[in-house]
Amino acid sequence: MCRAMTCRRGSREASSLRPRVRFAPSLPPHASMTTRSTSPGYVISRHTDDDSYAVWKLDLKSPNLLVPLDGVGGTFQRDHTVVWIGGYLLCWGPEQQVGGTPFYEYRLIPFNATASDPLSQAPLQSGQWPKEKFWGRFADFGNPQGGHKQYDTDKTLELIPLGSFLMNFIADDGRGTFGVWSFDPAPTQPCSADPIPSPYPYTAQGAFRDIQRGHELLPFNGYVLDREVATGRYRVWSFDPQAIIPLAHPALQQGTWNDIGPDNELVPIGDHLLDWQPATRKFRLWAFDPTSENPLKGPVRRGTLPADFVPTSTLMGFQPPIPIDATKATQPGTIDFMRSKIKHVVYYMLENRSFDHVVGWLHDKDDKIHVVGPKGAYRGVSETMYNVDEAGNKVYLSKYKDGKLSTKWSLEMFQYDPYHDMSDVLRQMYHAKPDGYQDGAKPDMGGFVYNNSSPQVMQTYTPNQLPVLNGLAKEYAISDLWFSSMPAATDVNRAFAVSGSAQQQLNNFMSPPQYLYWPEQPHRASIWKTLWANGVTNWTIYNSTQWQNHVFTYELFLQGQIPTVDADVAAGLLDYVAPVQQFYQQALAGTLPAFSYIEPIWIGNTGTTSYHPGEDLVPGEVQLNLIYDSLRKGPNWDETLLIITFDEHGGIFDHVPPPRAVNPWPQDEVDGFKYDVMGVRVPTIVASPWVEPKTVFRSPTSVAYDGTSFMATLLQWFGIPRERWFLGERLNNAPSFESVLTLDAARTDSPAFTPPYDNAYPPKGAPPAPTAGVHDLHLHVAHVLVGAMVRGKLSPGEAAKLSHEVARGAKDIYTLTRRLESLNKQYR
Repeated sequence: MCRAMTCRRGSREASSLRPRVRFAPSLPPHASMTTRSTSPGYVISRHTDDDSYAVWKLDLKSPNLLVPLDGVGGTFQRDHTVVWIGGYLLCWGPEQQVGGTPFYEYRLIPFNATASDPLSQAPLQSGQWPKEKFWGRFADFGNPQGGHKQYDTDKTLELIPLGSFLMNFIADDGRGTFGVWSFDPAPTQPCSADPIPSPYPYTAQGAFRDIQRGHELLPFNGYVLDREVATGRYRVWSFDPQAIIPLAHPALQQGTWNDIGPDNELVPIGDHLLDWQPATRKFRLWAFDPTSENPLKGPVRRGTLPADFVPTSTLMGFQPPIPIDATKATQPGTIDFMRSKIKHVVYYMLENRSFDHVVGWLHDKDDKIHVVGPKGAYRGVSETMYNVDEAGNKVYLSKYKDGKLSTKWSLEMFQYDPYHDMSDVLRQMYHAKPDGYQDGAKPDMGGFVYNNSSPQVMQTYTPNQLPVLNGLAKEYAISDLWFSSMPAATDVNRAFAVSGSAQQQLNNFMSPPQYLYWPEQPHRASIWKTLWANGVTNWTIYNSTQWQNHVFTYELFLQGQIPTVDADVAAGLLDYVAPVQQFYQQALAGTLPAFSYIEPIWIGNTGTTSYHPGEDLVPGEVQLNLIYDSLRKGPNWDETLLIITFDEHGGIFDHVPPPRAVNPWPQDEVDGFKYDVMGVRVPTIVASPWVEPKTVFRSPTSVAYDGTSFMATLLQWFGIPRERWFLGERLNNAPSFESVLTLDAARTDSPAFTPPYDNAYPPKGAPPAPTAGVHDLHLHVAHVLVGAMVRGKLSPGEAAKLSHEVARGAKDIYTLTRRLESLNKQYR
């Protein structure tokens, strides 16, 4: 039986909504273990002949690779297994039986960096797993009475930690059975939940075709190193939690090691592998590189482990949260400075406007800009830029209505939505050479007019017309080399920004099977699932729909991933998904969570605020100003970072060619597209009192900024080691932007802005009800909402028919809104 099985309930902070545990974004800098943590990780050494264990720091700069942590260790049952998953230690004992029913006792231990005996800490969760949870209910076909085949007779439970998932592996001589399980530590509900809550796997239980008994599966960030112990054969697999086979063919690398034999023990530690021989204590430390034919690079160190390591020692590597480095916490531009000064990150993603289109005129040649990153002039627009139309005529870039505001016309120039599906965007980028993507050519950016058959896509707005967006960019910081993550539409680019990939989709999730069943299908982890698995619960998604029980971002990218959060949302609680009005209240009161994600208004009678083409831009400017004002007028503005960005360009001209990019998952490919080129440039603005006015920031690396750069910055700000992300290679390679915080003292000014006006929203008086037409975003959101409203109440065919009837019957935004309101009441 696991020691210290009694759960200790944590204290609950007071909340204006309901009592709830809220976790801080990082460990305190005084924690005893973390103050020494300048290494890639730690090692727990255990002995199989007694219950003792010790903890060691991996220090690449020390003469001794493994340095003992004095006074840290204790005893832990030798027949128990322990793994590191997310921000926790998960342990379980051997098979037991009561009344003929086999089970495993488990406990989930929050890692305490200050503890002298971390494995004996009171568990967050504890309980019993029935054996049939992992083995299923089927008798062993090959040996129904028991025998050497072990599908049903093996008593060893093997769980392999893979980010925010676990994979159980049942090894047999002729079969390797697997099951992928979603991990939910339920940190806000101590002593009440199973950290593997589902009674069945995340994806269907299955079998590998060539992984079986004798194979050792070693987890790395997004990968599994498969070692056949007896022969030295190895393969590197990409782990994909949404795939039918989570370690799918073909292997990324394969070969045979001639110098790693059966007597060598292999221990993953972050992105390193410790290779040692218990009989001699000789070791080699390798760097793991999944792109190399031999994934073990080096060795980077070799030698002999201390005498404390004996032939009965077993080792486990782990990486605790990264502490704030006190020596760098006072240095502007470092992640430690950001972690010490910023306590609230607010992220607001808008819709479908290119950089040139809305901020191209921000800085003129006489502006003295402050550049962070590679030097150079502001990459804005010029009226000498052009595309050609179908007749070969040049269509030059121009200013909409000469860059002026008036009550005589609408601020929105588009009546309909420009084309921006993946096939269209590739045409816009590769006009002169239609096969340019396949050939790896540099985009010429010449096909916007030709693809859309309209010169409107060459029109731009001036700072006078969009004073809030441009005002924030000028008074704080903007990146002029930030690209959408892929050349396609809304959902896939939003997916990149919150999950690190397009989830193997090419465009919006608009077919009936997608919007009807999307939340019920397995998906790669989102940023929220990753934070949750690492013990971070201090976040909220703020939505602007008027149908609170059907929320766009939650439904597409979070629902079904965290049962604890799903139960909270289903109960109507506002801890993790809340209306945007609550954001304004919390900002002014100083009670915002650490991470706030804000949706624009997708559909509404008072105007859409997403900046999407086809909708008046005045409401968008008004809501952006309201978000900013709520923050700057609140008590925590000095500790806040506001990020404003756009998901993609919406089919509108931009002149800067997007760069090539790394495929987020090695085997992602749909219709010949490998997700290996970024999409068109979009504005990304960072506002904070720690940002110098007129800052223009660019990536300090050879990799350009894209939507995943936000995730990379956020995860580092929370102190989560990169090796624990498991969110794909695009994110692993993404540059972060903490360097934008260049001031050593917070600014005392907080500039204010006045939203624009037009004929529908004049400077004075109540605006008339908008009668705008319906564009693709409205229809897409409507499909998702209808699917959510009727899911489980209508058959799939009936639901799809109703959804399309709603879309076809929407003549304008008013009639669409009224129809959705009626359906919401009918199927509530």
